[in-house]
Amino acid sequence: MKVRTKITLLLLAVIVAFLVGIVSLRTFERSRFTRLSREQFEARNRSFDSVLRRNEESLEVLAKYDGEWDAMVQAIEGSNTAWLARTVTKETLEAYVSDAAWIYRLDGQRVYSLGRDGPSPPVADPAPPAHFAQMFAGDAFPDFFVTTPGGVMHVRAAAVYASRDFRHEQPHGYIFVGRLWTPARLKELEWTGSSASVEMAGHRPAARVELDERTGSSVFLRELKGWDGRPVAHLVVRNTSPLVKQLNQLNELLLLLLFAFSLVLLLLVSTAVFRWVSQPLRHIMQSLSRNDLKPIERMAEEKSEFGELARTIHKFFEQSERLIREMEERRATEEALRKSEQELRHSQKMEAIGRLAGGVAHDFNNLLTAIIGYAELISGHRASDPQARQNAELILKAGEQAAKLTKQLLAFSRKQMMQPKVIDLNHLIVDMEKLLRRVIGERFELISKPLAHNGRVRADPSQVEQVILNLGVNARDAMPTGGKLTIETANVRVDEAQAREIGATLVPGEYVQLAVTDTGMGMNEETKSRIFEPFFTTKGPGKGTGLGLATVYGIVRQSGGAISVESEIGKGSTFRILLPRETAPVDRGKAADAPLDKSRNFETVLVVEDEDIVRELVCDVLSQQGYNVICAADGLEALRLSNDYEDRIHLMITDVIMPQMNGHELASKIAAERPDTKILYVSGYSDTDIGDHGVLDPRFELLQKPFTPQRLARKIRELLQEDGVPTVATMT
Repeated sequence: MKVRTKITLLLLAVIVAFLVGIVSLRTFERSRFTRLSREQFEARNRSFDSVLRRNEESLEVLAKYDGEWDAMVQAIEGSNTAWLARTVTKETLEAYVSDAAWIYRLDGQRVYSLGRDGPSPPVADPAPPAHFAQMFAGDAFPDFFVTTPGGVMHVRAAAVYASRDFRHEQPHGYIFVGRLWTPARLKELEWTGSSASVEMAGHRPAARVELDERTGSSVFLRELKGWDGRPVAHLVVRNTSPLVKQLNQLNELLLLLLFAFSLVLLLLVSTAVFRWVSQPLRHIMQSLSRNDLKPIERMAEEKSEFGELARTIHKFFEQSERLIREMEERRATEEALRKSEQELRHSQKMEAIGRLAGGVAHDFNNLLTAIIGYAELISGHRASDPQARQNAELILKAGEQAAKLTKQLLAFSRKQMMQPKVIDLNHLIVDMEKLLRRVIGERFELISKPLAHNGRVRADPSQVEQVILNLGVNARDAMPTGGKLTIETANVRVDEAQAREIGATLVPGEYVQLAVTDTGMGMNEETKSRIFEPFFTTKGPGKGTGLGLATVYGIVRQSGGAISVESEIGKGSTFRILLPRETAPVDRGKAADAPLDKSRNFETVLVVEDEDIVRELVCDVLSQQGYNVICAADGLEALRLSNDYEDRIHLMITDVIMPQMNGHELASKIAAERPDTKILYVSGYSDTDIGDHGVLDPRFELLQKPFTPQRLARKIRELLQEDGVPTVATMT
């Protein structure tokens, strides 16, 4: 027999037993019906009285409130109907759920009256004025009913006393307020299963409660008396569902019965399921978790559903290992593809912005070369006016700041020609401690940890210093109330999996890690995904260019390394930079510059520059330094002047990017014709014309634009004083 058939038969048996129990319970409950219904009638009677008293409270409050008011006393005695009309308004009646108001003097003359739905109440007087004294003699706040064309009205009355008459000894008038018992108002007296109506006196017998045990309905009667105590109508409350509570109790008992039988059902079903379902499933789970077919070997011989399942599992085991392997390979492939797509999108975006930034920086560097150069000439001229020298120094300072900005543009766009050297990061971070402390301020704790056993890397030292400085400033801004900044080096080995995780272009190998950690505010995921984008900043307007981290990213990538960031809101950030480890010895720097001697400058210098203002500046500076200067606007003119000049040309200074013939082509021709002529390149930036992927050819020297006249003169002097084979130098 199949499992489904067994469970179906078991459920049928339980259902039959359950129905028998319910029929027995209903028979027992019907015997208690009559007794419980009468008890319910009495409870509803008491509940109705409570509801009726609460419904009448607002009328009583209005009557008593206006009955103890000095202004009301004055208005009644002076028949000031205008004041009464402003005070007792339709809004007042509406607020107290009233439909009419009457105000009388002590002699029974009506002073003012008002209806909620019109200028007059439904009846002229709620009671005969001649009987007012009789009414109030027995009750300070009479309560009675009157009949109106719109139905029965409930009236509350109060005598009007002065506020100082605490004992209510001398009334000054009377106030009556009434509320119609409309069908809508009567619904407010209802509760579940009840309805209320008003019938005129004489239509009902004197019985206060009518009960029909056969139908289960009940009727409650209340006499509504007039001012003289005689009934004017009856309030009739019908209850069409007297046994709701009893039925609810019955339902609760049925639920309890259902719960009891459910327990029995659960017990029976659980026993059957354990034997027919749970045990086979447990054997199957053991087989799947252990990758072992032994627990289901006997089951596979059965003809039931689980036997078929066991045979299917046999086939599954045969294919599972191959399927898992294929899924893992696919997942790894998809992850690698996703990271490659992200790297490609970022590279394309950086390339597009880099081209724009590089072109802008090139043009700016030409202009800044002239601005800085002429400003230095003016400030250094002895005949200059002191005010003019001061202004020139300010121009020079502004030009240098602009030059830093263009340097950042070239760095993040990777258009900046690098001069790599073997440097030790351990020594570099220690040497930069003093500078960083001045930059970030005294309220920050700076900790340097040169822990790398071998901290040597091949990079441009000035650019690495710029990276550390930018990260330090960024950490300072992330800790507005102070904090701790830690700069640490370490040797790490990156395997293939780690390289893919860090960056698509990173290759496995030995690296020196530079970690910069702050205890600042941290970043969310959205900010982390954009921090290396050019011009993206979380600082306010005027507080950042958005180039700091973009510059860091460009320098690290151009140096053959990678950068990653770890950050959490409220817990700070850590930037990790990986640079390839170098085994060569550290390159030592040159000795300090010696003072220039203009009297030694007699050589001939050929200047080739397509920018007029830069060419004029260079020619003026070299002429003032004592050199024999030949100026050319492009490569063709330079070749013509070289051919016409018979004496030796000691040095040629040429721009790299020029129309018709670039600097590299010109230098090749000049070197062929004049092997003893040294060559100096100048350019705002350079791609691969004189270097390989932004790295300067070691045969060349490099001096970047914008430059000052002093730097230009010193560089030329260094080149002309060198001995040996002719040297090609570069000023970019």
